[in-house]
Amino acid sequence: MPVHQLAAILESINEAVIITDLDNVIKTWNRAAERIYGYSTEEVVGLPFSMLLPRERAGMASEVALKIASDDFLSDFEAIHVTRDGRQTDVIVSVSPIHESDGKIRSVLRVVRTAELQKAERALQQANLDPRNRALVMETAGRVALDILSSRTGVEALRHIADAARVLAGARYAALGVARRDGLELEEFITVGLTPAEEMVIGPRPRGAGVLGVLLRRTRPLRIGNLSSHPASVGFPANHPPMKSFLGVPIRRGDNAMGSLYLTNKIDGDEFTEADEAAVQALGSHAAVAIHNLHMLSQQRSLVRGLFSAQEEERRAVAYDLHDGLTQFVMAAHAHFEAFRRARDMGRVERTEHELDQGLRYLKEAVVESRRLVNGLRSLALDDLGLGGAVELLVNEEKERAGWTDVNLTSNVSDERFEKNLETGAYRVVQEALTNARKYAHTKRVAVSIVKDLNWETGAPQLTLEVRDWGQGFKPQEKIGEMGHVGLQGMQERVTVLGGQLQILSAPGEGTTIRAVFQLVEQSPGDSDEDVIPGSSGV
Repeated sequence: MPVHQLAAILESINEAVIITDLDNVIKTWNRAAERIYGYSTEEVVGLPFSMLLPRERAGMASEVALKIASDDFLSDFEAIHVTRDGRQTDVIVSVSPIHESDGKIRSVLRVVRTAELQKAERALQQANLDPRNRALVMETAGRVALDILSSRTGVEALRHIADAARVLAGARYAALGVARRDGLELEEFITVGLTPAEEMVIGPRPRGAGVLGVLLRRTRPLRIGNLSSHPASVGFPANHPPMKSFLGVPIRRGDNAMGSLYLTNKIDGDEFTEADEAAVQALGSHAAVAIHNLHMLSQQRSLVRGLFSAQEEERRAVAYDLHDGLTQFVMAAHAHFEAFRRARDMGRVERTEHELDQGLRYLKEAVVESRRLVNGLRSLALDDLGLGGAVELLVNEEKERAGWTDVNLTSNVSDERFEKNLETGAYRVVQEALTNARKYAHTKRVAVSIVKDLNWETGAPQLTLEVRDWGQGFKPQEKIGEMGHVGLQGMQERVTVLGGQLQILSAPGEGTTIRAVFQLVEQSPGDSDEDVIPGSSGV
């Protein structure tokens, strides 16, 4: 097997793979070993394997090496290993020799799994043997999908999951908590099994304290025989019904904590079992899908509210521009033309020429202002020149208007055309950034960059915009969302809707950098503009 394939296999499995020489010096250490013990590969390679054993058992490593040197195998024996933080953990170890091409043994292979993981897998196998359990899990999964599709929220799906977990494990009470997007505490609870009277007297649910806070930080389930005796038993409302047995399952999506599903008070009075744990865990994975859907819906609603606010703000800005700009020029021109007519009727030639010149001057200003307003609503240059050309014109206009002396434009998209929504959104980001630099930065130096390149991690094409000034700067966290600074929020919302990422880098006295990155998907020749998703590249 090629070396790269072997390495990929070692990194993908759940068991720790540790290879040492016959002197017990660690040579190979995979990702699962990093997760179980807390040491990175760089930290342990070259150190003795005995560092993972309790001090009183350090000699066992040499005994194992001696047995392996005689071509012996040690399969699935229990041991106690020590993690980086000094915690002792029960593990199951399999040890075997590694033969070199000459048939000699020079290395030892240890495959380690936590006892907790092995017990959970065994319990899951037992649970899968019960057709009723399997049927309930599958039925719940189907209802989750239907609830999400029909209601578009997933709230009822979470209620079905909590109730299925209660029935599956024979618990009196079940609750499913939805975590905040930062995963630090719970923000919403769905409960099943309580009477209406009990629901009314419980009061506020716990958010992140006590055993529920512990559960949010875990990656494995938590079973407690008697909750009141547990050190972290605090955190439930004082009026909550008495709780004895407890089973909590963290709901995770990748490395993100999405919430928790927990049961209390097994109906038969016993403690929850490994089979209960495994079955409820299976339901927890479906809950992660429903909670993710809730988060996405919340984000979507927030974006829509933001876009409505930005749209209203733009309308107000246009109204002010019409009133304070175009309307004033037109009224001034009208007044001078009226004066011109009176002067002409009275035969005052010199006055006639003056009023005509003034009227024409204000009319010319009105034409310039009207073009500026039209360009603000939709840059006509975008239609004719594309994003690169339109941005170049915009930079030159802002340079003249602001009196900047040092302006640099970098672009490699002069001949590129993109999907209309992307071109408009990207242009508006540059326009807003330049406007802010002109109004607030108090600088003479500005740099604009618009570059199409490849993402260095994924190799996918992307479009990167950057507007930088060397002005007075500000604190972004204080300005975004603040009244009078809706432009920053508008940029954030435009970029997010187009599937991009926005960075606002600034500090007092250090200037400001606005950077937006959009992922591009090449448009096939047969696609129309209506078929292209935002963020895709046009032909």
